[in-house]
Parts: sequence; C-alpha cells; structure tokens
Amino acid sequence: MKKNRSLNSFSHCLRLFYLLAIMLLTPQNVNGESTKEMNLKGDRLLQNRRYQEAISIWQQALQKSPDDVSILVRLGVALSLLERYPQAEAVLNRALEAEPDNPKVLYNLGLVYLRQNQDEKALRCFSKTLELVNWYPEANYHMGLIYEREGLEGKAMEFYVKEVNNNPASAKTWQRLLTLKEKLKLEATATPQSTGVLPQTVALGLICLLLLVVVLYLRKREKQERPRASEGHVT
Repeated sequence: MKKNRSLNSFSHCLRLFYLLAIMLLTPQNVNGESTKEMNLKGDRLLQNRRYQEAISIWQQALQKSPDDVSILVRLGVALSLLERYPQAEAVLNRALEAEPDNPKVLYNLGLVYLRQNQDEKALRCFSKTLELVNWYPEANYHMGLIYEREGLEGKAMEFYVKEVNNNPASAKTWQRLLTLKEKLKLEATATPQSTGVLPQTVALGLICLLLLVVVLYLRKREKQERPRASEGHVT
C-alpha cells in the first residue's frame, strides 16, 4: 500500500514538473501572453494601420525574445510605414545578422532602402531575395520600378514580365507593364529612326532639291547666253 502511494506521489510530481517546464519554456510577457499571441495582436493592429500600437506590442515581445526574427521583421515593417527609416533599417539589419539568407528580411530591407531612394542598396537586397526565392512576391516588380526610374525601360519591362508570370494577380504590375508598353509603342511611332523611313525621305528630298537648283541654274545661264549669240550672228 505504501509502495502504491509512493508511486502515485512520484507520478504527481512528474506531472507538476512537466507543466512547470512548459510554462517556463513558453515565451510570455508580463500579462501572460505568448509571443505568438502578441504577434497576432500586432498583426491585427498593423492591418488597421495602428502602427504605433503594433510597434509597442512587438517591442514588448522582443523583451522576452530579443533574437526572434519574426518579431524583428514585423517591427521593421511597422517602423518603415511610419517613415522611421533609420530605426527600421537597424532592426532589419539585426534580423539579417541572425538569418543572413532569410528572403523576407532581405525583401523588407530592400523596401526600406527603396523608400529612401537608395536604389543600389535596394537592388542588392531584391537581387539576393530572388536568388534565394526566384518567385518571391513583388521582388521582380520593385526591381522593375527601380530600372524604370533610372530610364532603363527595356530592363524594367523584363522584370515586370517576370513578376506577372510568377504572380498573375499583381494588378499594380499589370498596370505598370501596360503603361510602359504603351509609352514605348508611342515613342517608337514618334521616333523617325525607329522606322528607317525619315532618313530615306530626307535623302530623296535633298537629291530632288539639288536637281531643281541645277535645272534653275542651267535655265538662267541659257537665257543669259542667247542674246550674246544673236549679237554675234549680226556681226
């Protein structure tokens, strides 16, 4: 009987230890919310454009999990949307140090650079993102935007096409693609060199003009010489 009681007590202690271990290993804030719950709460605030409140939630979450990349990315995005770019850049670089090949971190860092018109840095981030995941949503689109902004419209078209091939539902990519295509079409129509017609027309016109000048000169000279010939005949 005593042996059974000892076994029951031992089992009860094991259950208590197991529950205590779960509580200690689950990231929680002072209010008892887990990191996952805090992330979801912050996501809802972000969707409702309550950026500062979302930032406060994720800053609290970082106190419990300072190296959690998912929290760092969320915080960086919210800071960027509030145009607090230096802070956003610092947070995302911190995430990048933890996970150098995380495409989500690279993509969002690229957006921060893009919003600051740091095109070269943005291109490096988007290029690295596409090296890791060649279909990453909107990475090709933003590459196209940068090249279009730099006047490299042909190259921009290539990236817009890649984006719609990988992400056919991207309405803004279709809009940029069709707008740029129409622009290039109009430029091709308005630019004479693109058809090869104008140089030939100009050359033919110059030849005709030269011939007309020669004909007029010869007629003028002929009129001047006729009186001299008649006078000579009289004598």
